[in-house]
Amino acid sequence: MLRMNRNKVPITGVQMDLVNSKHGSYVLIRSDSPMRTMNSSPWGGGFGMHAALMNRQVDKQYNEADPLREMYEFILREGLNPRGTAGMLTAALVKDVGYSTLTWTGNDATETGAHTLHVSTWVTVGLGNKARAGAELPAASLYPGTINTIIVIEGQLTDAAMVNAVITATEAKAAALQSLGIEVEGLPATGTTTDAVLIATTCRGHLYSYAGTATVLGNMIGRTVYEAIMASGQLYEKTPY
Repeated sequence: MLRMNRNKVPITGVQMDLVNSKHGSYVLIRSDSPMRTMNSSPWGGGFGMHAALMNRQVDKQYNEADPLREMYEFILREGLNPRGTAGMLTAALVKDVGYSTLTWTGNDATETGAHTLHVSTWVTVGLGNKARAGAELPAASLYPGTINTIIVIEGQLTDAAMVNAVITATEAKAAALQSLGIEVEGLPATGTTTDAVLIATTCRGHLYSYAGTATVLGNMIGRTVYEAIMASGQLYEKTPY
């Protein structure tokens, strides 16, 4: 496989590569040690421990009868451990991945003691099936256009904080789409019909119990997600499809 280093990640032991192999293209985030993950995508879905996070580009007509088996075989062909990999699929161009990272050192009033926090976010934006939550959509809208979000946090999160992080990331996604002027029938879009989010923590350092927008962690999640979506979304709008 051919890897192109794309981002310098401030999180110890974590690196991101944009991979282009004969089997396909994908964003690959790897850690020297397994990270605790919560993933809304089926491959490595739910809570788990994974050392590799993959956001894989597929064709817009991708319609495998057994996508889990196909993903398993793809990961094996790429020389990775299927059990140690959490994966997502997207029809968006992974070369247009948006990236944002923030570092903070101080004392969060909602947590205990001074500490350093790193948050890094990668997002690929595809808006072919944009949607507004709560609005009716035809079944034909259900295909992998997708906004895929991967957030890596240097620290430890409680289960509740992991769920809270998903909420904060989703709010930031909706805010970014509003800033980009993405609409559905004249109303602001909130996402696409097939969005996915993956939260990963390094399992070392400070323990966070909260990740809402009133916390330092939540603020950093919101800011990095917003900035990464703005970067990738602007590239999507410039790409002829």
